[in-house]
Amino acid sequence: MRRFEVPSVLGVVLALTLVGAVPAAASPADTVPENASEAITSSLAESPVHVDPAYSSALTEEVRQEAVDLIEGSDLPLYVVAVPMVEGDTWDGDPENLAVLVHDRMGGGRAHILVFANDRMHGRDFGSGSDLPAHYGALTSSYATGFSGNLGQLVEVSVETALSEDPEAAYTAASEAYEEQREDAAGPMSGFWRGDGTGAPGWLWPSVAVLALLLAVGAVWRSRRARVPSMPALAVTQHAGFDNADRAALDRLVERGATDLVELGERLGQLRSRSRSEEATRLLQHALDARSAAAKVHDRMIATEPTLPDAAGVLVLLDMAEDAILRSRSRSREPRVHCYANPLHGNTTTRTDWREFGGTRTVRVPLCAECAKAVRERRRPRVLPDHHRGSEVPYYDVPAEESVWSATGYGALRDDLVDRILRGDHADTRR
Repeated sequence: MRRFEVPSVLGVVLALTLVGAVPAAASPADTVPENASEAITSSLAESPVHVDPAYSSALTEEVRQEAVDLIEGSDLPLYVVAVPMVEGDTWDGDPENLAVLVHDRMGGGRAHILVFANDRMHGRDFGSGSDLPAHYGALTSSYATGFSGNLGQLVEVSVETALSEDPEAAYTAASEAYEEQREDAAGPMSGFWRGDGTGAPGWLWPSVAVLALLLAVGAVWRSRRARVPSMPALAVTQHAGFDNADRAALDRLVERGATDLVELGERLGQLRSRSRSEEATRLLQHALDARSAAAKVHDRMIATEPTLPDAAGVLVLLDMAEDAILRSRSRSREPRVHCYANPLHGNTTTRTDWREFGGTRTVRVPLCAECAKAVRERRRPRVLPDHHRGSEVPYYDVPAEESVWSATGYGALRDDLVDRILRGDHADTRR
């Protein structure tokens, strides 16, 4: 793949035209037609960049044309879509659904789709094997702009990265630079917490510390928002010093699970009544079973005490239901599996060899791009934590007989997670 350099004038145009530009509020449920996916597909047949009028002030025609020229000058079937999205619209407010439905209407085949939603880019690659230019392009745009870029900047970076010779390397460089910047920003905090106050006036340390802490929490929160259908992109910090942030994030996970349970139940009832083929009926029944399992976990969790592994489990089960719905519409789709290290990282995963630390055993499990990179470099990925016998441990270190999540790896190790929960293996929330 050729490397494409973005002309420097693009950055100038972006700076002059997009500073302070905020997408106008829209009401997608009122403006998106029933055949919205078909309309987008028709638009993409004419131009690889489709932008809804609601975003015209955030992505000017000149900036858009720069992206079009780059894409059309390459041999990569790359597409960019920016439309207002909310729950209840044609795609249920999920960029993954939009990408899948548009790809289906394109007739399948190789395609790389970048979708702007929730203030960031989402990348979905079809028929590309381990090469994921859209996926890494989207991730890079978030890290390179500090998770605060406007639409024009996100499009610029994501397109340039996707068309580069090595999108994964670009993502790695951007993420490492971002982490270094965070570490530098957090550096002065150490003196404040020790109370020595050396090197700066005493009044400055509290301000710097609070600002750095807020930036760190916000960055961690937003960097985990990449997800699969209906899974909220929430980050839960794993550091003891952020207990309040942990609890607030957990509450949001639980609340989102409750909302999605209701919405998915209503939608499944309508879909099952319109099912036409035997295979579609089977898949929709599987979706209903996964939704029922999620409801059982959620109800039990609310009756006792919410925990991060259980809250994540509800979302994973709801994602399984969503995945079955999507597969009922396309016979070529394969079931997707969540990241084994942390299912909140989503189900854009690749089977990766993970060698035991300090040992010789190796397991082959699905990991997201970030976790896969970590294990290749012999670093522990950012795992989902659980509490066992008074200690915080990776969820998969809890004995299998005590946790349905560790026993199945949230579906990454075994495909009977739904069956286990429906038959009562999760009745005490710890089996």
